Amino acid sequence: MTSIDSPALSERELTRRDDIQRALVVVVASTFLLTIFGVVMVYSATAPSSIRAVDANPDLTLFSVATRQALTTLIGIVGLIVMALIPYQVTRRFVHLFLAIGCLLQIGVLAQGGGVAGNNNWLSLGPITVQPSEFIKLALVLWLAHMLARLQLKEVEDLRTLWIPALGFLVAVGLVLAGGDVGTGLIYILIAGGLFFLAGLRLKHLGIVAFFGGLGVGAMVAANPSRLRRIGEFVSDLFTLPDTHLPKQSDFAQFAFGTGGLTGAGIGAGKEKWRDLSEAHTDFIFAVIGEELGLLGTVTVIVLFLALGWSLVEICRKHPNRYAQLMTAGAALWLCGQALANMYVVTGLAPVFGVPLPFISMGGSSMLATLAMVGCVMSAALAVPGVRESWRVRGRLVQRIRTVVRSNR
Repeated sequence: MTSIDSPALSERELTRRDDIQRALVVVVASTFLLTIFGVVMVYSATAPSSIRAVDANPDLTLFSVATRQALTTLIGIVGLIVMALIPYQVTRRFVHLFLAIGCLLQIGVLAQGGGVAGNNNWLSLGPITVQPSEFIKLALVLWLAHMLARLQLKEVEDLRTLWIPALGFLVAVGLVLAGGDVGTGLIYILIAGGLFFLAGLRLKHLGIVAFFGGLGVGAMVAANPSRLRRIGEFVSDLFTLPDTHLPKQSDFAQFAFGTGGLTGAGIGAGKEKWRDLSEAHTDFIFAVIGEELGLLGTVTVIVLFLALGWSLVEICRKHPNRYAQLMTAGAALWLCGQALANMYVVTGLAPVFGVPLPFISMGGSSMLATLAMVGCVMSAALAVPGVRESWRVRGRLVQRIRTVVRSNR
């Protein structure tokens, strides 16, 4: 019988293989649970708009929007599997093309005009509407990981060697900010800042960049009355209770959490989504979870994201390849950092700046991009010596056990 512990691997490599296998299982499990959870909650959160739409036009199909999200999720799962099967070194060869296509699509967004809620971030391609900025997140993680992995620590400490990665990041974030989507731009800054720091950029240099970046973001906020109003409302809300007479979006979210209690009202039984909780199916879906599934539901979501973050960090720490390390770190910064930012906004701990909750909020582009990112991480983990081979051996052992059991019946 073939041994699972291949003699070609040293004890250190066997330990690393086992650690990454364990982390990979957590990645798959947490991603699957969050994705299924998201599909269910999108059906619940879109119930009011769907029912109202059918009442206004009986020819429409009930829950058509949520069903489209479910179908997109299935496509995303297929994409995840495909990306996991493609060797990550092969994907790495096309990172320049990925970023270029994403930026070109974003230029198409700006040329097309229009926008939603002050953001010009959607591109219509016939019957399909895509959000290129979501795919740029994926491309930016892969591209920055590639560019920074090529540099040695001494080169990263020399700012002159970072001008190409910095220029690529500035182009990407500039195109998104030009469309008015400051929330997505902030996630780009989180990803890039984290990757530059992890690649070896000195903290004092990062602090200088952060200072001037903060001035730029502050100028964009001050130049937009809507953003300035949100900041003012956030500051005032820190010292007051939710307004029951003229409630704002954040107040309705607090009402939802407050009425959810420990176990919630039950899936579909939430009331705030029927009233004036805007973006209940996208940016504020966490409030719907709080009302319908209570504290237990919100804690479950938080624990799943913590598990995902732990597993991504574990793969990053144990992977022998620098590019794979930075790519996995970028995935953690994006997926878990954005989840934390969304939860801060919905719970009133940060101003409203509009970012979806990964895997859960409605949005086809977001779902496809996040699942593809997980697939890239899985591909890198499977490439660690012994990981893929060990699973193949275990699979053969399972088949042999099944054969023995069936023959003894």
